[in-house]
Amino acid sequence: MSSYDIEGKLKELHHETQLYLKELKEAVTKQKNSVHYFSFFTYALHVSHTPEEESFCLGSYHIHNSGASPIINPIVQLTLSPDAPFTLHGKFSRPNTTLPARLVNAWERLDDASDPSLFKLKPIGQTIIQPGETLSFSNFQLTWIPSSSYAGSVTGISFTDRQPIGIPALNSININGTIRMKEEE
Repeated sequence: MSSYDIEGKLKELHHETQLYLKELKEAVTKQKNSVHYFSFFTYALHVSHTPEEESFCLGSYHIHNSGASPIINPIVQLTLSPDAPFTLHGKFSRPNTTLPARLVNAWERLDDASDPSLFKLKPIGQTIIQPGETLSFSNFQLTWIPSSSYAGSVTGISFTDRQPIGIPALNSININGTIRMKEEE
């Protein structure tokens, strides 16, 4: 092999290496700019099988930052399905209300409270979720009095400064049932 052949081969390898480096830099840039978080529900049910007793679901909505950069200004939107028999209760307040400063994990309701099926919430006192951390809207309650049959769901979407259109939760809460009345003898 001549020195001319070796020199040509080295130039070819150098050119290929530069192309690979360019592709790697582009991939790293895309990775850096993408948002890496996911949200999900955890919950437990207490279902009454008689129409006189209240049933409830105790749930939490979690946002986990699985990325390498902080998540800024998280907002959660919980939506009850149309005609759901549920009422949602939790640690949230309306803007400009006095909530005890020592109340831990409280959230502020941003939407119009006249719509009982939509809850847009932001955490009070926490505007950043660091990499590897999880922020939770904990221990909210769904309550309902079961009728002959009922069905409803709760869905969630998480919004951030870098993800203003939101990312839906990995799961939802779906509850349905039928109460059979005992026939009188």
